[in-house]
Amino acid sequence: MPKYSIAFVALAAEKQLRHQIIEAADRDAALKEFFGKEALDLYSDDDQGYHYFKEDFSDNAGASIIEIR
Repeated sequence: MPKYSIAFVALAAEKQLRHQIIEAADRDAALKEFFGKEALDLYSDDDQGYHYFKEDFSDNAGASIIEIR
């Protein structure tokens, strides 16, 4: 299973830099797991919260996901 390095800068939070290396079947599964571990204090814990996270993640220069091979 591939591993993904995911980093996200949350400027409004006390812990601003969030980083995890996550093993998942694909990019979307890795982002969903990261969301559950690192972003619930910033977004609602539902499909709409995940949608906003994913939208912000792809539009934000302070966010990245890299597949580690």
